[in-house]
Amino acid sequence: MNLKSLAAALLVGVSSTAAMAADLPSRHRAAPAPIIAQAPIFTWTGLYVGLQAGYAWDRVSVNNVFAAVPVNISRNGFVGGAHVGYLYQTGPAVFGLEADVEGTTIKNSGLRASLRGRAGLAMDRALFYVTGGAALANQNYTLWSPFTGFNTNASATKLGWTLGGGLEYAFAPNWSARVEYRYSDFGKVDTANFIAPAQISRRENAVRMGVSYHFGGSAGPVVAKY
Repeated sequence: MNLKSLAAALLVGVSSTAAMAADLPSRHRAAPAPIIAQAPIFTWTGLYVGLQAGYAWDRVSVNNVFAAVPVNISRNGFVGGAHVGYLYQTGPAVFGLEADVEGTTIKNSGLRASLRGRAGLAMDRALFYVTGGAALANQNYTLWSPFTGFNTNASATKLGWTLGGGLEYAFAPNWSARVEYRYSDFGKVDTANFIAPAQISRRENAVRMGVSYHFGGSAGPVVAKY
């Protein structure tokens, strides 16, 4: 074999080896881009409805021109009803509006309702809040006059105010539970008996627990690709 033939044979061998190496999978090929998915972010923003129940204790004060001091009557009983509201969250701050209607086992108290603002601080699924606004209550009283021995009935729906606060926790994507305290002043009812006019005022403390269904729930997951 001459020198030219040997060189040609070596060149063919090198070309074949390079072609076979090109067909083999590369050990240094770039890995596919990672996909990072963040867990869903919870938000308090949205409409919600719910139920609440609790215990209330009040004081009814009766004043008239013949009484040196008001006559105070303490009562207590259960309260319960339904609520609807809307919340908006920006950063950790939460603002909203809520309305509720309730009944009670406190004698002659009738129905009551409230329209309140809500403001709070969210720590993920926990919401610490204050609430306050207008309170409307139907009140019915029967007064007995010691001078005549007759009863006088007084009935009125009065507008007052309510103020309180509580803690709400979202235990599921669309469900939350709360515990709340509120103080309410239901205004004054003016009545007249056969001797002198009287004025009746009513103030109430109440502790409630409630559960709400939120139509907003968690926001969608945040996905990042690199």
